Amino acid sequence: ASQNAERIRLKREAAFEAELKKMNDEQRKKAQKQKSKDAKVVKRILKAHTSGKHYAVLGIRNLEIRLGPFYFFNFSLGPFVLFRAKTKDIKRVYRNLARTVHPDKNKDGRAEEAFQALETSADILTDEKKRSDYDKRIISARRRRNKYAMESVAGVSQLAWRRSVSTLRVAKRVLGPFSTPILVVGALIV
Repeated sequence: ASQNAERIRLKREAAFEAELKKMNDEQRKKAQKQKSKDAKVVKRILKAHTSGKHYAVLGIRNLEIRLGPFYFFNFSLGPFVLFRAKTKDIKRVYRNLARTVHPDKNKDGRAEEAFQALETSADILTDEKKRSDYDKRIISARRRRNKYAMESVAGVSQLAWRRSVSTLRVAKRVLGPFSTPILVVGALIV
């Protein structure tokens, strides 16, 4: 698959170079500038796609927050979902990007790959079941990362606490009866 994609890329690049030779200087500069813009868009899409970030492929931030349900006596309220990207907005962004990245319009060699990545992401995010599965995977991965970070912070703080306590014990043994006044004066200086 990657050999086929590379072959297509090289073919498209050769076709673009052939087109450039037919143009005058002004047209050539304009075409090269447009190709540079196209390449940036394609690169961003492919980078996000290889990372598995479907919202980033479309350039959307999903700041979904879930609240609730809240219970009052025998009455429940919620759950509420705030800031969720609407399917209508996803489709609108997809259509605009599809026009930009379509291989007939985009002169970059990897435009076809980017277009397929864009279609895949739009397919996942517009189908409610696939989207909820994807969101659950994102949330569980974020929770695992946060749990690992909290365990790391707790481990480092425990290590620092143990080291400071052992340092104070050594200072107390070395200084003997003068340890308390020296530690108080040292604390006041710092």
